[in-house]
Amino acid sequence: MTEAQKVVTPRASAEAREDYLEMISELIQEKGFAATSDIAERMNVTNSSATSIVKKLSKDGYVLYERYRGLALTESGKNLASKMKHYHETLTRLLLVLGIPEKIAKEDAEKIEHGLHSRSLTKLQDLVDFLEANPEIIQKLNNE
Repeated sequence: MTEAQKVVTPRASAEAREDYLEMISELIQEKGFAATSDIAERMNVTNSSATSIVKKLSKDGYVLYERYRGLALTESGKNLASKMKHYHETLTRLLLVLGIPEKIAKEDAEKIEHGLHSRSLTKLQDLVDFLEANPEIIQKLNNE
């Protein structure tokens, strides 16, 4: 994709921060490191946009960043990335249990996860666990 084809969609800064931290965590788990070029590619933004966000994350204490050396998550960054991954996985599981196709479930979970209160997520987690433990209810839901 060329730089001109990349679209920057305006988002709330907290949402962008959470998405970037989640992506950085995924890259570190997959490759052992995260580089701004990899982040830009995965987030579908320009290298300069990714670098700008990473610098802000570093200033805010979520990542350790050295130009040309990659980056690492701080404890605070790891905690927030882990929380967002958990939110995303829980919401995706719920939507899948409800019969939503996987691609749509993942996209919708991404939209829903931001701003969700932890108490709400706990209740949704309980609901997912209950539904998964009672497949007859899932079958009734998906057959109607």
